[in-house]
Amino acid sequence: MPDVSECSDGYVPLPRKGPSPFASVDPGITAVLPEGSRIVDVAPHGESFWTQTARLVIKLADGTERLYFLKVALGEHGMRMMNGEFKSMTALDIAEELPEIASFTPSAAQLHQSAQSPNGKYGFPVTTYIGPLPQDNSWCDTWEEYFTQGMRRMLESERNVQGLSEELDGLAVKLYEKAIPRLLRPLATLRSIRPALIPGDLWYGNCCTDVATGNPIVFDACAFWAHNEYEIGTWRQMRYRVGEPYIKAYQDNFPASAPGEDHDGRSALHPIRFDIHSSAAYSSSTWFRRDFMTTMKLLIDKHPRGYEEWEKWNADLIAAAHKQGQELQLE
Repeated sequence: MPDVSECSDGYVPLPRKGPSPFASVDPGITAVLPEGSRIVDVAPHGESFWTQTARLVIKLADGTERLYFLKVALGEHGMRMMNGEFKSMTALDIAEELPEIASFTPSAAQLHQSAQSPNGKYGFPVTTYIGPLPQDNSWCDTWEEYFTQGMRRMLESERNVQGLSEELDGLAVKLYEKAIPRLLRPLATLRSIRPALIPGDLWYGNCCTDVATGNPIVFDACAFWAHNEYEIGTWRQMRYRVGEPYIKAYQDNFPASAPGEDHDGRSALHPIRFDIHSSAAYSSSTWFRRDFMTTMKLLIDKHPRGYEEWEKWNADLIAAAHKQGQELQLE
């Protein structure tokens, strides 16, 4: 597991450490361990911004040792966080195991391509948490609708922490009315995407390699059915320690959605939601609000006329997409 303290770049405080909650193992955990096993050791392991984590060592009835990873979050809020993560990890496991390949990006691309939304919509059956904050996973017919409702939820949380801002409120209205429709509605108009199951917070701190198998491992999931490009939107940002080479390798396996000329704009839009979340989660930092407001302004200035202008200049392309969709329905 990566050292989370290495992931702090001055924007956020280092993980908090406190007394270990692992002096004893809860009976609910021992009850589900393999029959005949006994606990050899339990000790704090790794670091987390929102929970406390440990390594559990048990000895099976035949004398062999087995390791488990434990995560503890307290209270009703903690219970909801753990339930969301459990459902996320269960869904990812059911959809498709990560293939036995050394490269992380083809694995991510295959995961995004390997499962189908149970109802063809965007969202998730339960509330999942990105860090300590709940996501609005209400089912939506389009990615634009889902992304917008998520932005509204995160901005509400951010305002409660960082305070009101008339400038931000004005930018948000223009983003909802112009920039988001301009960049995301063409995806539905051209019928170029379908919901992909994503871990939801895929970055350096939430993935590693199993030293025993060489397979990629993803953890701390806050899964939902999304546009696959949302997952890689943060990879361009320095603090996520991924970068352009990883994006290119990913797109070799899962090309950018049409219209391709909007890819850079979508890649700037999607991380805004992550930065809003970070601003809400780290109350001592004002960097995130300043950064995402700057990006908002850039996108609004670039797309002042919204979706309608794109629709006007791409009538032939839209007609062709609709015709193709009708032909597929007849097959």
